[in-house]
Amino acid sequence: MLLTKHEGSGIGTRTSHLARGLSLIELLIVIGVIAILVALLVPSLSGARSRARSVLCQSNLRGLMSAMHVYSGGAEDLIIPSYNMRGVSFSARNALDGWGPILDRGHFAMGSREIAGNPFACPNTLDIAGMAGTQTGTNPDHPRGYMDWPAVLTLSQNYATTIPQWGFGKIIRVGYWINGDNPIGRPDAFIPHVHFTGSVGYGPDSEGKVMGPGRFSLIRWPSRLIALADGLYAGNQEVTRLGDRNLRIGYRHPGRVGRANVAFADGHVGTIEGDLFPRKAGEGNLPLEVVRSENMGERPTLYTDPERHLAISDATH
Repeated sequence: MLLTKHEGSGIGTRTSHLARGLSLIELLIVIGVIAILVALLVPSLSGARSRARSVLCQSNLRGLMSAMHVYSGGAEDLIIPSYNMRGVSFSARNALDGWGPILDRGHFAMGSREIAGNPFACPNTLDIAGMAGTQTGTNPDHPRGYMDWPAVLTLSQNYATTIPQWGFGKIIRVGYWINGDNPIGRPDAFIPHVHFTGSVGYGPDSEGKVMGPGRFSLIRWPSRLIALADGLYAGNQEVTRLGDRNLRIGYRHPGRVGRANVAFADGHVGTIEGDLFPRKAGEGNLPLEVVRSENMGERPTLYTDPERHLAISDATH
């Protein structure tokens, strides 16, 4: 009986050790499988979040273009200004309202001084005042930041301000760029209605002209004309590529090299890679034939009538 009990006790002990050994191996296998699944799922979840933010950004742009069309419908076809101004220079006496506050004041699109939940800012907008020194400079993060409007611009900085006498009682944080002609600060000659919009009231220029609003009916190819894009402020259409100094386009979305969401004048939205965004003629020493190749044909364009404006022999505009 003692031998039997001893043998029985030994068998039970070995069986218990074996059971515990199998459980540990199984646990390690389960942990390994979970680790593999997590490694596979995390990039997918991150990609899903990124795609969701890009979709929300495009929804913002689509809604803003719809608001601009409604604004135009009540303004006899006029396109919203990039901002209104007086004269050619900037100062505390010449505060600029901005297209964001104009839409907000008219209740076409309601903005805020936040990034989250604000239709005037891509959800991937960085919490950086990208134009604090009046330009984005060489910091690649600045074009992905924001600018607050209305604003006062000086030679060295810009700062947000309300303009209660014009009905602008709050600050709007804007994380989108508008394709506007804004030769602010100098009496440069300009050709009217070259780009989507402009600095209405700028002038007189060296030829005595004052900039007026554009009209949707004067846009030759609305489905190709870029109106809005990821970025901030307006103009500087000659520096739209990744790596450019004083870049205004914010490439906030992953792509082959970095992708910007854009809205076209007809209201549809799309994306453009950072080495394919079109540029304008006249500054940056770009050959006119290069600018033509980037803006003509079936490609997106910065010009209301690229065939007409890029046929001009004087490439300074």
